[in-house]
Amino acid sequence: MGVAALATLAVPVGIATVALAPSAGATVSLTCGKLKGTESGSVAASKCSVVPKADKKAYKTLSGTSAQLATGGTLTWNGGATVIVSAPTLSSPSGGCKAGKQTEELATGTVLGGTSVLTHAGDTFRAEVCLTTKNGKVALVKGTTIEL
Repeated sequence: MGVAALATLAVPVGIATVALAPSAGATVSLTCGKLKGTESGSVAASKCSVVPKADKKAYKTLSGTSAQLATGGTLTWNGGATVIVSAPTLSSPSGGCKAGKQTEELATGTVLGGTSVLTHAGDTFRAEVCLTTKNGKVALVKGTTIEL
C-alpha cells in the first residue's frame, strides 16, 4: 500500500496526483506481507508484522479503496482504527511482474496520522504492486511487503 492499501497501489500512473515525499530519515513502523484487491474497487493488506497478540483481532486487515488513495486518504483496520496516508508518488519500475500480463507500480508516500497505535505520523508508506491487465487484480510484487 498502502497501502490501501492498499488502494493507492491500484491507481494507474496516468492519473495525476499531488504527493508529499517521505521526509529524510522517515521510519517504517509496520510491514504487511499480503495485498489483495482490484484496481477499481477495494484492496486489503494483511499478514502484518509487529501486531501485539492482544490486538491481533483488531489489526488483522487494513483496507481502503483505490479512489481513497489516489489523492491521499484513510485506511481502516477491521477493528476500526485508522491510518491516514498522503497522496503517493507513483513510478513504474520493471522486472517484478509478468511482462505483457501485468504492469508494475511503486507507490511511495507518508503516514499523516490516524487513530492506529501501530503507525505514526511521518512514517513512510511504500508498496510495490503488480496490476493484472486482464482483470484489474492487485497483488504485491513477489518478495516485497507494504511498509507503513
